[in-house]
Amino acid sequence: MTFRMSGKGILAATIGLALIGSTSALAQVKDVPRERTFIHEGWSQGSPTLKTPRNANYYNLAGEYRNGHMHNFEPLFYFNSITGDLVPWLGESFEMNDDFTEVTVKVREGAKWADGEDFDAEDVAYTINMLVENGNGPANMRKAKEVANQVIGAEVVDKLTAKITLNAPDPRYPFRQLVNYYGHGLVWVPEHIWSGIEDKAAFTWYDEEKGYPVGTGAWKTVFASPEQIVLDRRDDWWGAETGFRDLPGPERVVAIGIGDNARRSDMILNAEADSTQLVTALDLLESVLEKSDAVTTYTGKDQPYAYQDWWPHSLYFNHLIEDSPFADVRVRRAVRYAIDKDQLIEFAWGGGNTPNDWPYPHYTPLVWYMDQAQDIVAKHEAGEFNLDKSAALMEEAGYTRNSDGMWEKDGKCAGGPLEVHQVLAAVGQVVVQQLKNAGFCAEYSQTPESFDNFRKGESLWHIFGHNGGSVFDPVDTMRMYITKNRTPIGTSTMFVSRWAHPEFDKIYDKMAAIPPENRDELLPLFRDAYDIWFAEAVEVPLELGYHTIPMNTTYWTNFPSKDNPYTLACIPCFISGAGTEVLHGVQPVN
Repeated sequence: MTFRMSGKGILAATIGLALIGSTSALAQVKDVPRERTFIHEGWSQGSPTLKTPRNANYYNLAGEYRNGHMHNFEPLFYFNSITGDLVPWLGESFEMNDDFTEVTVKVREGAKWADGEDFDAEDVAYTINMLVENGNGPANMRKAKEVANQVIGAEVVDKLTAKITLNAPDPRYPFRQLVNYYGHGLVWVPEHIWSGIEDKAAFTWYDEEKGYPVGTGAWKTVFASPEQIVLDRRDDWWGAETGFRDLPGPERVVAIGIGDNARRSDMILNAEADSTQLVTALDLLESVLEKSDAVTTYTGKDQPYAYQDWWPHSLYFNHLIEDSPFADVRVRRAVRYAIDKDQLIEFAWGGGNTPNDWPYPHYTPLVWYMDQAQDIVAKHEAGEFNLDKSAALMEEAGYTRNSDGMWEKDGKCAGGPLEVHQVLAAVGQVVVQQLKNAGFCAEYSQTPESFDNFRKGESLWHIFGHNGGSVFDPVDTMRMYITKNRTPIGTSTMFVSRWAHPEFDKIYDKMAAIPPENRDELLPLFRDAYDIWFAEAVEVPLELGYHTIPMNTTYWTNFPSKDNPYTLACIPCFISGAGTEVLHGVQPVN
């Protein structure tokens, strides 16, 4: 079976057994009209096809469940970073003890897996302990090292209560692993199935005959191919049966690969998709908005056509490559002087972004800290564009200009391929040219493998966003730069700088034990930490991150917006799976 989009955006089902994995999958697929089908772009890393469509295991390092499979699963809690609201889901509440070393979690009564088994505290404790064991061993599962660094283990108190014991006091722990938003939060697995899986790291969690994956969510995968993943609504979803929430509007969800801005814009304009990923070419997005009354964005048809993401963009150095030219702090500082952020924003964003000198978004609670440490930025001239100072540092580091005007030392040019995340292509192109103008041998590199390359430490330098990642308190982003979270080359991570410093570690440990509401106690430590960070030129912050997500209202309404901020608008962007909230919010037009 394949699903074909017509020019008018009608989803048609045509049967072809040669194109289906098995007859059991064919039997699960029913006819659903377009007006009850929600079509969105899945995660494809710049490719027109979806990554690993027959792998639904969030914890498999090769898998990508943002391709559509995430709608099978649900968190204990969501967090709305715009409103500051905690949204209980599979969980009802959590409570920490007085010294922040234990968390007691209450699970919602009546929640069930898709196979009818209860979701309960056994599943919470099992998932935590599975990750602790793996993180203390091979550490070849996503999040396992992070969980093991923070957790001793979990135990079942009763059917609806689990207790998690931490390695050290951590007043922020629930918002790191129990609450899902942006890159935070875990995906819970059913103990009654996973306890029988021998190699959980290699497990793909996809089997048509067995009905895998089995989640608690309101949708279940019924078809998966590189072109599309199809999920149908479960009318026996526990949430509706218990009165927790009404059944969501979309009877079918189809995640498709799109791949580039031009195709993305065409499909959203023609209602062949209801929502896409970012359209990063603002002139193209503005053209689409002008052509169709049905197309809107988070801010409607007004700039910035976006909400501010937690994901400010940086030029990262790979600090674990010893023979890298960037092992010399003078070279890193020279690169920092070489970047003209105002020019970057003018050419890459048409002026629609904001220069940034910090590894933080400009959310109000974080701006309080940054405002009171701007003297440290000035001390290290961290936001200054100055080609003369860049050149002086390169000469001090022993580099000379070769015949092409590029910096060279011992026969090696300073630079190399600069890997760029696919949604930051325009940023990467401008930065590469600026670096060349400053004498660095920068080569633009952006392929479907780029994302994996810099996550595995297989690139010298790269342009990416921050998956650290602070929203209401600065400590979480600082986790990117501590020794215990520095992942070896060859092992995938979202903490892609691979930098650490013993004094920074000590400061982080002190801050991590202080509750986030104690800002006056945290501020002097924050200043000390970033005095080290800017002196070391750990990375080059570039600009803020904005999500320019076009949405078509031909078939669906009640999208997230600045006037209705029930969640963020991007469906496949977050490894937390929080984009599924959009599908619970949209309503059919007819």
